[in-house]
Amino acid sequence: MKTDHAVMLVLAMALALPAAADDKKPNKALKLPPGAAAGTPPGLAKKPAGLPPGQLRKVYRHGDVLPGDLVWITDYDKWRLPPLLPGQGYARYDGEVYRVARDTAVVLEAIGIVSDLMR
Repeated sequence: MKTDHAVMLVLAMALALPAAADDKKPNKALKLPPGAAAGTPPGLAKKPAGLPPGQLRKVYRHGDVLPGDLVWITDYDKWRLPPLLPGQGYARYDGEVYRVARDTAVVLEAIGIVSDLMR
């Protein structure tokens, strides 16, 4: 009986060793270039925002000023947009919808892409 247990123990250790040997660098971390998100392919991780050339376009963020050729949205129901506070408005510029301050055109929030809001 004791020999059966010894054989089983040796067999179990022999099967476990190759699995432990495969993990050569368990603490190795994937290094990404600055500004790259996890899951971005290495070739795109070096590009601005991890996007292919020609795909990156200017998306205005909170505090940015929109150029003067924007289109004001007045029909909130058509765009499925919530009502606003006084002095604010929705503007469409370059395929995006923004919530902006009416007097200064400063972006308060980027709402989304026009085609997504029209569905």
